Amino acid sequence: MIYIDQIALPDFPLLLAPMEDVSDPPFRAVCKEHGADLMYTEFISSEGLIRDAIKSRQKLDIYDYERPIGIQIFGVMKML
Repeated sequence: MIYIDQIALPDFPLLLAPMEDVSDPPFRAVCKEHGADLMYTEFISSEGLIRDAIKSRQKLDIYDYERPIGIQIFGVMKML
């Protein structure tokens, strides 16, 4: 077994990589049905989350059957 904190994965886990405009909830459901052990959301813009953009919030729609799931957030760190 492989552990990520308290999440137990099999010795050779099947992971779904984050793919923009691909890794949406319906696609993740199909992957889970076919044995994915751990999945990720699409890339989510930190700026979109800060601005409460609908598209960014929709990418955070996660259902119980998808767990465990990772969330990938991207953005720019601004130096002051």
